[in-house]
Amino acid sequence: MKNLQYIVTAAMIALAALFAILNKAWPGFAYFVMASLLLLAIFWGVWLIVDYFTAYKKERDEDFVFYRAKLIGGGQVSAMEFDVAEKAYRKQFEKTILKDKIVKWGIILFCFAVAASFLLGMILY
Repeated sequence: MKNLQYIVTAAMIALAALFAILNKAWPGFAYFVMASLLLLAIFWGVWLIVDYFTAYKKERDEDFVFYRAKLIGGGQVSAMEFDVAEKAYRKQFEKTILKDKIVKWGIILFCFAVAASFLLGMILY
């Protein structure tokens, strides 16, 4: 399960390459190429969404622990002050990782935009 995304990607790319080669024998295989790549783009979009809501949330909590240690270790605040105002510090931390969130959602939207372009290509071909 750990390498499932890479196995599916390799299989779909190999399948698309096979259909691209067979396209010389029958032009209708172009639809199979685009359908394979459409499914691959949808797979990656869904995979990244699931990964965002599972692993990314855990990573963010771990990063908050490091953020807390950095502030306390740097002498900016004491541990007791941090614990009292944890909500404010968490909000400040969320602002610092906003760029990372935007990039992750941008990649997810890109996957679905690629899927839409393959669907449009299938319609217009």
